[in-house]
Amino acid sequence: MTDDDIIRIGYAAEQILASEAFTIAMEDIERFNIECWADGKFKTSQEREEAYALVRGARTFRAKLTAMLDAMKLSKAQAERRSELRR
Repeated sequence: MTDDDIIRIGYAAEQILASEAFTIAMEDIERFNIECWADGKFKTSQEREEAYALVRGARTFRAKLTAMLDAMKLSKAQAERRSELRR
C-alpha cells in the first residue's frame, strides 16, 4: 500500500469516526440490546445471558472498530509526515 493509499484511507477513517450516522447507529444498537435486557423481554436465564452478550458484543465491536479507525488515522499522519519530508 502506498502512502497515498494510506492517506486516502486515513481520511475515510476520520470521516467515519466523526460521522453522526456512525455515532447514532452504534448508540442505537447498544440501546436496543440494553432495553430488551432491562425490560425483561427475555424470560429465561439463557435468553438474558444472550441479551447481555449482545450488549457486551456491541460495546466490544464499537471499541475495536474505533481502535482500528484510529490506527488508520495514525498511519495517515505518518504517511503525510513522510510525504512532507520527501519534499
